[in-house]
Amino acid sequence: MRFCFLTLTALAGFIVGCNKGSEGGTAGTPSSFKISLPSSTPMKDVKQGEKVILDGSIDRGSEFKKDVKLKVEAPPKVDVTLDKDTIKASDADTKFKITVAAEKDAPIGEHTIKITGTPEGGGSPSTGEFKVKVIAP
Repeated sequence: MRFCFLTLTALAGFIVGCNKGSEGGTAGTPSSFKISLPSSTPMKDVKQGEKVILDGSIDRGSEFKKDVKLKVEAPPKVDVTLDKDTIKASDADTKFKITVAAEKDAPIGEHTIKITGTPEGGGSPSTGEFKVKVIAP
């Protein structure tokens, strides 16, 4: 019984800690990919006037061999930048850094950040989102 509880707890932690976007490329085949973004549970706090750095990545299917162009959508007064704007097909490391900076007058509260990866040369994009909470300094 104890083993089953530990296994279920670990599985629940994996599900909560992993935030995968929609399937892009050729969905439902090994020629697909997904964007993995920070989990919104627990939500990451960002103080007004400060920034945090988070991790994201592209998870490729075994036959997905295209470059993926990344695009960010963020609310006003919350600046989001990526350390890479394209993940190359030849890149062994598909990770990227997401810098979230709340301006000094950014509205306090929850904000949704959306990142879309579009395969070069055609195929469906993968879109994911996560939330941050802007708090007072």
